[in-house]
Amino acid sequence: MFGPIRAVAIDDELTHLLSITTGLSASGIPCMGYWYDRDTHSLRPPPIKDGFPFLRLILMDLNLDEPGGVPEAATLCGSVMEVLKQVVSKTGGPYVLIFWTQVGQKVDEVRKLLYERLEGIPHPISVFELSKGAFIGAGPKEKEFRDALREFYADLTANIENLAKAVSGVVAQDPNLSAVSSWEGRASEAAARAVNQIHSCATHDSTDPAKASESIGKILGKIAVATVGQKAAIESPARALDAGMIDILTDQFGISVTDAEYQGAVESAIGSSVKGEIEFSDKVSTYADLNTFFHVDTEVASAKAGERGVVISAKPFTKSDLGFRTGDLFSNEFVMPWETFPPGEQEGAKKLSDEFRGVAEFVLVELGADCDHAQDVLRTRRYLVGLEVPLKYLKTVLFHSNNKLRSEALQLLGPWKIEGETKYLLVSCARFWTWQDRKPHASGKVKYRLRASIVNKLLHNYTAWSSRPGIVEFR
Repeated sequence: MFGPIRAVAIDDELTHLLSITTGLSASGIPCMGYWYDRDTHSLRPPPIKDGFPFLRLILMDLNLDEPGGVPEAATLCGSVMEVLKQVVSKTGGPYVLIFWTQVGQKVDEVRKLLYERLEGIPHPISVFELSKGAFIGAGPKEKEFRDALREFYADLTANIENLAKAVSGVVAQDPNLSAVSSWEGRASEAAARAVNQIHSCATHDSTDPAKASESIGKILGKIAVATVGQKAAIESPARALDAGMIDILTDQFGISVTDAEYQGAVESAIGSSVKGEIEFSDKVSTYADLNTFFHVDTEVASAKAGERGVVISAKPFTKSDLGFRTGDLFSNEFVMPWETFPPGEQEGAKKLSDEFRGVAEFVLVELGADCDHAQDVLRTRRYLVGLEVPLKYLKTVLFHSNNKLRSEALQLLGPWKIEGETKYLLVSCARFWTWQDRKPHASGKVKYRLRASIVNKLLHNYTAWSSRPGIVEFR
């Protein structure tokens, strides 16, 4: 329900195990702890059957069996491999193995043997060493306390399964939390599954398991370059990789949609509500929230004025920049003349229109083709002219009798919540500005970015308006 296990810690000393699991959890890294029982050579609690498929971090004591003296590397490696086969799935992906140890002089030898002898499960992509001394503290020295702690831990682990079922049962009493938590867990699992696929490709590239990490880097680089081209990948490798991975993530996400537990949680949460009309106490505000969620990216701190779908403020641009004054378009292009309102409403309409003019915010909406942005080719950048319409002034842009816009060239988008205010965006498909330089205009300040579905809608309407049929004829 809450996502896959990503990190485990393994130690034969309970005080050491508690030190690392507590420290990692407190630092924001959820960690599953396993006590290695030297008497039975087994882990407590028992790991899940077939191991964890999405592990990324394993912290393990190198000297689990404590044979005494300075143990041989082969002996240490044997214990390590047995434990790894219990926690790592055969279908697992890339993980780092960190030896949490006080016998660090053996790490290099064990690493070499591990890559030579480990079979049946994926090899770690890297093996590192972390000294225990600085993190475990002195710990209790009384033998009685240590024995009591072992007994307590053994009893505690016996109830883990029942505890997990009890907690799940309590959470399931709120079907809506169960549904969103299950969805969130599936998203995390989908991302982990995609990473496993990358690791699988990397293992095919490199026959030497010790070099799998290097191959992963090459695989990621190839995805980035293939998606957006080498030039764009060099300038922004993070965005290039995201562009390539997003479709993979979507495919991996779909794998778990038929999971019975997830379907049951969703059925309990929304099964009845989808059968009838869904009503909200404040429809406009709620729809604005939902539209913003689906249509608008407001996290644009790193966005540039030339990126696809960005909405930039027209305020810094002069007539010499644009070739026209945006203010001249207020009455001529976007807002209904106040004279079109019924006689009894004209005075109020004029007052509202004049008030709107004083606070009007014009914007420019980038409308490039997706492939042009992906490959970052030299091109003419095209921006449509738009006017932000706060909810208060919506009446001024709609014809009073049928709520139509001033012309068929206009598109009304929203409502959205922008900077805490409910607004619409009125875009003209007949008014645009072009920029010939490869770099965006220096005055461009990004306010927000429209998602692909909205950009495609505008492109469709812009194309339809530009190519509308017309004929000159004489009758």
